[in-house]
Amino acid sequence: MLKTAKLKPYCKKIGNGVTSRGGDSVYIDSGVALIRSHNVYNGIFVNQGLAFVDNDIAQKMKGVTLEKNDILLNITGDSVARCCMVPNDLLPARVNQLVSIIRTHREKLDPQFLMYYLISPLMQSRMLSFAGSGGTRKALTKEMIEDFDIPLIDYPTQQKIASILSVYDDLIDINHRRIQLLEEAAHLLFREWFVYFRFPPFDNAQGRRDIKK
Repeated sequence: MLKTAKLKPYCKKIGNGVTSRGGDSVYIDSGVALIRSHNVYNGIFVNQGLAFVDNDIAQKMKGVTLEKNDILLNITGDSVARCCMVPNDLLPARVNQLVSIIRTHREKLDPQFLMYYLISPLMQSRMLSFAGSGGTRKALTKEMIEDFDIPLIDYPTQQKIASILSVYDDLIDINHRRIQLLEEAAHLLFREWFVYFRFPPFDNAQGRRDIKK
């Protein structure tokens, strides 16, 4: 049987973000990124709805400054247990109170390996069970996260596993982009045929004459 250990000794930091004073009223169009729970999906960071704060507010939130390879974990609400890594192009970002920061000791625990482990069906099921055990609102506490069991696998093997899974993620992302391009092409074709009545091989005028017949 694979040996396990508690997560806490393998991390430099486990803790949630903070609420920006003023709430939504302090958000601006550009500045320092403020990551919220709806930006975090399993293995995917979604930029849509990303908030920004000015430098003064960001300075007051410097205790929750994100670093490269930090893991983001939603800790409350309907999106609890969703997990991804912070995108490098958003750094130095901040994080609000609904999202936890997990920062590993890189020489002991590969962050990408941990992220994949946390989004595995096994850990998703466990986290949802933990989150539903404490009351009416789903929530993961710092103590729960620190007490997660993680597999004891040597560091080179962790890196190999993470590398293989990241290749599949890249292929999935490429396919999603291809599907998006095909959907856009289909939309343009639909508009040409059924809005402008430009049917091949006819030009616009010929197409309109045929429609009138």
